[in-house]
Amino acid sequence: MKTELEIYRDKIDEIDTKIINLYEARMEVVKNVIDYKIKNNIPILDSSRESKMLDKNLSKIKNHEYKTYYKDVLEGFLKASKSMQADILKNK
Repeated sequence: MKTELEIYRDKIDEIDTKIINLYEARMEVVKNVIDYKIKNNIPILDSSRESKMLDKNLSKIKNHEYKTYYKDVLEGFLKASKSMQADILKNK
C-alpha cells in the first residue's frame, strides 16, 4: 500500500512527464524559429516579444499565488530557447 506522500509524488511524476513532452515540442518549434531568423537575418533576442509573452502567459494563471513561480518557469524556458538558438547559430 502506497503512502499518501507516494501517491502525491506519483502524480507529480505523471505531470512532469506531460511537461517534458510539451517542452520537447516547444523546443522543436524553437528550432524552426532560429532557422527563420537565420534566413531573414533577425537577431535572437526580441525583448518586446519576451515581455509580451511573459505578460500574456502570466495573465492566464488563475491562482495568483503561483504567478511569481510560473514567471520563473517561463524565464527558464526563454533562457533555454535563447541558449539553443545561440548554439544552432554558432554551428551554422
